[in-house]
Amino acid sequence: MKEVSDEREVESIGRAIGARARWRIINLLKDGKTRSLSEVVKELKDWQFNVLQNHCLILHEEGIIDMWREGGRYLVKIKKIPHVFIEEVR
Repeated sequence: MKEVSDEREVESIGRAIGARARWRIINLLKDGKTRSLSEVVKELKDWQFNVLQNHCLILHEEGIIDMWREGGRYLVKIKKIPHVFIEEVR
């Protein structure tokens, strides 16, 4: 395992991991269906609820998905599919 001492490299890895999670959310929602956040968590089994909630909030702030609360549950739906180039993690 490579030791990372440059802070910029650590930030780059963090951005790539976040981008991967958000891209997986976008791919799941691209069929246009409204889903509860719990359904998204079940589909993306390797991510925790709070982590996906935070990524959905970021996507909502960026105008990519709609996210709202209804009856105590968060619901999400894609608004637009972005043209995004994700940095490769080495």
